[in-house]
Amino acid sequence: MKKAALLFLLTALWACTPKKTETTATADSTAVDTMMVATPPAPLMLAFNPMSGFYLNNSLVFTDSTNYFLFSSQQELAKKFSLNKSQGAEIGKTDFLINYMVGVACAPTTKLTTIVMDKVEAGDYTINIYLTIRRGEEQKSLSRPAQIFAIERRSGFTALQFYVNGKEDKALVLPME
Repeated sequence: MKKAALLFLLTALWACTPKKTETTATADSTAVDTMMVATPPAPLMLAFNPMSGFYLNNSLVFTDSTNYFLFSSQQELAKKFSLNKSQGAEIGKTDFLINYMVGVACAPTTKLTTIVMDKVEAGDYTINIYLTIRRGEEQKSLSRPAQIFAIERRSGFTALQFYVNGKEDKALVLPME
């Protein structure tokens, strides 16, 4: 009788213990918790504005097809660009304290050329400037395509990195602030 009671007790204990089963479940891509997914923050976009009424001085000679300038004063700007007062030059809006004043100039060409700034964003240590330069139909006269832009000034950056038509181009080192 003792053996039967012992056997009954062992059977009852065995029946009450949860069964250990090995599971091999794969994570479903739709079941991933979105709070756990790390996404990088969107890049900081900086304000910019094209400045109208300026034209490139005829005395400048370029060796590169696209040239970049960073102006820190009105005097530096006047060395490379002149005001076209008949077009309403925005001389009053050239604030060198709150903006980087940047000039972009192409080598002289007979093709109709436009320079457009698409966006300006803050990188890790650089301010990335994205330009589109379009060259169009052949013209009868030689032109000197150029444009000045005011870009929101931010501290902590070491360079302005230019991208033309989606490709990395030159960089200008920013002065220490």
